Amino acid sequence: MRHSRYHGVIIGCFAFFTWCFVATPAAAGAEITETDVLVAARALSFLQSPPTGEVRVGIVYSPGEPRSVEEADQLQQILAGGLKVGNLTMTPFKVKVDELASINVQLLWLTADIGRDGERVADASKAKQIPCITVDIAAVHNGACVMGVSSQPRVEIIVNRAAAAKINMSFATVFRLLVTEI
Repeated sequence: MRHSRYHGVIIGCFAFFTWCFVATPAAAGAEITETDVLVAARALSFLQSPPTGEVRVGIVYSPGEPRSVEEADQLQQILAGGLKVGNLTMTPFKVKVDELASINVQLLWLTADIGRDGERVADASKAKQIPCITVDIAAVHNGACVMGVSSQPRVEIIVNRAAAAKINMSFATVFRLLVTEI
């Protein structure tokens, strides 16, 4: 039996979303969870040019904002020792907002309560041509980050189309049907 060229992508997307719903635990509050990180990592595998191997993740936080510092610490703990998801191993590096220009990472993870510094994150993402991910959906809506993920109360992936275009980031066509693009 001959399959269309999208057969594998369709099966992969189905498996991804099935995994997301099975792996999503009961509501855990507003803090970042390992499931949020796993959803983001799996979503990255559907990029036209997905990252593989060790990926240095810059956890961007604002030292003056307690919630941002707390989320950076949580994410650092989740990724400690390198979180392996598929062909990707995510290695964390905490980055203060004012250190963005000098960092060497392949992915930015924006913490909550960055406020006006979100524009600096968007500029760094564009200049370095690297994606920015967050659980702060407002940061995706205002263009500070390309992709927002949420695993509570249901799995949701939001992609800011304009921000993605600025860094030449695009997802497989079939996967784009399963995410919300703004």
